[in-house]
Amino acid sequence: MQADRTFNIANLVEEQKIGRFAVGLLFWCFLVMLMDGYDQTAVSFAAPALIKEWHVSRGGFGSVFGAGLFGTLIGSFLFGYLGDRLGRKKAIVIGTLFFGALTVASVWSRSLDQLMLLRFLAGLGMGGVIPNSVALVAEYAPKRLRATWVTLMFSGFSIGAGSGGLVSSALIGRFGWPVMFVVGGVGSLLVGTLLMFVLPESAKLLVVKKRSPEVVARLVARLRPELSVPADALFIADEVAQVKKRFVLKLIFSDGLRAITPLLWIVFIANSMALYFLQNWLPILMEGVGVGAQHASLITAMFSVGGVIGGLILCRYVDRHGVLAVIALPAIGCPIVALLGTGMSETWLTIAVFFTGFCVVGAQYGLYAVAGMIYPTSFRSAGVGSAISIGKIGSVSGPVIGGMLLSMHLPVSDLFYAAAVPFVIVAGFSAVLAILYRARFGADHAAGAASSERVEPVEHSVKPS
Repeated sequence: MQADRTFNIANLVEEQKIGRFAVGLLFWCFLVMLMDGYDQTAVSFAAPALIKEWHVSRGGFGSVFGAGLFGTLIGSFLFGYLGDRLGRKKAIVIGTLFFGALTVASVWSRSLDQLMLLRFLAGLGMGGVIPNSVALVAEYAPKRLRATWVTLMFSGFSIGAGSGGLVSSALIGRFGWPVMFVVGGVGSLLVGTLLMFVLPESAKLLVVKKRSPEVVARLVARLRPELSVPADALFIADEVAQVKKRFVLKLIFSDGLRAITPLLWIVFIANSMALYFLQNWLPILMEGVGVGAQHASLITAMFSVGGVIGGLILCRYVDRHGVLAVIALPAIGCPIVALLGTGMSETWLTIAVFFTGFCVVGAQYGLYAVAGMIYPTSFRSAGVGSAISIGKIGSVSGPVIGGMLLSMHLPVSDLFYAAAVPFVIVAGFSAVLAILYRARFGADHAAGAASSERVEPVEHSVKPS
């Protein structure tokens, strides 16, 4: 009788049929990423209008961009802790409402210092929803689809970041720069409010923490509606034993990872530097090459469109070829970025910006997948989390370095040459990482990892209702 009422939550997740529950989870987390991406880049699209209205230098916005990204660094740690303590759903809801409110408050900024403070505070919430959304989706995704689900969810960030260009080109001319923050802030507040009622909590987390068995039963009923779950059902999780084992930092440098982990960190830093330099400064740089404000926003939006397509395409190649798949994108992107400041036509500039996003954002998605393949299950989240956190050094420094370069009044062509340098670093260190990766894990590691993580047969059979 004990066996008949005992359910392994991991097996229930693995054997689910993709239906309304999964689609709804991805849709709502996609919306969170959409608003996160929009709100992070709203200030970039508002910057050209703010520069004219406030009579400030372009370089002064480097500290504003950097403050927001520094806030995301702290927020990812702070809300990551809250997510483990309060639950994924509560952390996501609080984070979304928090950065929504601070984004709306940016409307009343009257100086760069005020805007910088508000962007830092908003960044706390923006950075906080990302690890919790990733965790929530990953904890409901079958292992065979985990990378795909996370990539689909993250595509919302790139789409949101690019949509700022559409909003700015259509509305700033009529309503001024505050409209960027009104749209983002109000939209985030609406999404955050809806999440209170529609977003599920992580059933795995509740089982591991031994909380709310009645809530777990309701979630399982939604996840697996074809099953008959008794009222006195007992839920267990494979992860319990692993949670009790304390993680120590030296593990991510052990067992052949001593050189691989630092190399992965360097690649994350360099690619994040290029990504956030371009994502924040492109609207201003496009005007610097002679493109009108409205067209500059539309062209910049193609950076995110290219990123979404690049990420979705690359994830399948990473599954097959590992780090080797990442090398090609920065190698292709480097000359494209260097040519952006050479005075090409708007048509060719649009195409070039699209492929720039394809390369730099696509490589970022690929790096997330590679990190997940490198580290074993027992400390995979810690290994991936450390790489993302270290990568924030590049996220913060990229926009700040861009502001310093703009303050030096360099030609626009030189600024794009500077933006191309991180691509060289990513390509070079990725090549070394690929060599060490193959030497440590073998050429067939990706396929082997996938097969080794197949779910074991269900301990206790469950009959459909």
